[in-house]
Amino acid sequence: MFKSISYLAFSLLLLIQLSSSSPRKSTSESEEDNTITHGTSTQVPTVGESAISEGRKRLEAFAFKGYINYLNYGLQRTNQIAKEVLADPSMYSIDSQAMENVRDILIKYVKDSDEALNDVLPTGKSERDNRFFLGMGKDYVLEQFNRTSTSYVPIEKLTPEQRVTWDTLKKHGVLEYAEEKERRSKNFVLNIVDEFEKYMKALPAAENEKKKEFSEVWDM
Repeated sequence: MFKSISYLAFSLLLLIQLSSSSPRKSTSESEEDNTITHGTSTQVPTVGESAISEGRKRLEAFAFKGYINYLNYGLQRTNQIAKEVLADPSMYSIDSQAMENVRDILIKYVKDSDEALNDVLPTGKSERDNRFFLGMGKDYVLEQFNRTSTSYVPIEKLTPEQRVTWDTLKKHGVLEYAEEKERRSKNFVLNIVDEFEKYMKALPAAENEKKKEFSEVWDM
């Protein structure tokens, strides 16, 4: 039911791969940088190289900000749904181990999602890696909400506990949440595409071959 989150994560990984593959120094230039030189002169990036680097950073920052906002929305909404479901008397209408297990899953989800919502970008040497792990951590917690969803199970095959749980989830807005999540995911992906196209158009004319490679991968 909520698998599109994983597709968003994949889209971000593709975006990072594409943007991190943007024009860099050639092998010969890199080798020159590693040689021992005498004097104090340093190689200053050209205007074009600086523009590409800044454009890539803006693109990555835009993508991750949108992704984290999307995940935080999901965590906030499902956290509230889980709390409301736990407070609903119907969740205590069946005295069984299976029903208790469902409640335990929801209780744990409330705790984990509270913690995930409070997670912020850590400081460190690699900002890109930190942003990646922050997003994946939030995504992992949000995926746990799937364990309470039985919408993919034919109604006639639901156990009494599953039927009560699913009816209670629907009562507290899980279907409306799924629709809103889908709308936000589409907008998020479209915004990334728009920003990526702006980034591509801003590449120097000398990088036309790289633009072609990016476009071929993006259109796959």
